[in-house]
Amino acid sequence: MELKKLLVVHDPTREEQPALELAAGISVDTGASLHLFGCIHEDVSGADYETDAVKQLLGEHKAKLDALLAPLAERGISTSSEVDWDNDWHHAIVRAAARDLADMVFKASFKRPERRVLKSTGDSILLRECLCPVLLIKNGERPAQPKILAAIDIQAKAPPYEKLNQHVIGFSRRAVESAQAEVHVVNAFQDFRFVPDRQQIVELAGVNSDHVHIMSGAPEKVIVDIAKKIDAGLVVVGNSHRSGLAALLHGNTAEKILDKLTCNVLAIP
Repeated sequence: MELKKLLVVHDPTREEQPALELAAGISVDTGASLHLFGCIHEDVSGADYETDAVKQLLGEHKAKLDALLAPLAERGISTSSEVDWDNDWHHAIVRAAARDLADMVFKASFKRPERRVLKSTGDSILLRECLCPVLLIKNGERPAQPKILAAIDIQAKAPPYEKLNQHVIGFSRRAVESAQAEVHVVNAFQDFRFVPDRQQIVELAGVNSDHVHIMSGAPEKVIVDIAKKIDAGLVVVGNSHRSGLAALLHGNTAEKILDKLTCNVLAIP
């Protein structure tokens, strides 16, 4: 994918900013501009955009963001910052990405202490509603030659899922052609009457046969198992947007694997 504008979500609860760290390296490589987005909200009497108290808090937080960006600007990265006042920071990010026409959203992701059933999280809202790819980051370091695991389903026939496959395969092919990553492809299946064709995957994704992993089982389990087996640094999945009750009950593959992995996850719509 062509990256011109990166939106990075600032985490006000932590000093470490792995999303910013990783996005900065990608900005250097691609020449993409980097927009650091922060969202805050506190209990302030009569708090709206017009009060002096809110303006002061917004100004103080923007100064923090600008201080983080200063070293990046010195490296030649085109940077900008924005701070929003909203207690619904999840949707504020979605709106900011659409408003900024971001090509990718970078956000740090941390494992929750326990699974929250029927309750949306910031990461799940981003995955369900963001119109551009979302990179959820557990580790901001960039190894010399990362291992990428691209998850596909070549037997999917519905147009939306065929499109997702094309996007994920396109990403993996470009990664292979760049020779900057070791690319693997995984395809789960649950019906032995329809086992994926290994050679077809080799030809589509441009990877070696020994880097194609075909396993029986639920996609989320197979993806996690293979990612751990090959020690992947990045898992790439297609992101089928769901909303309403379907989203709460079923989620999508990216949501299901996120807390089970220690590596970064890229969800491509």
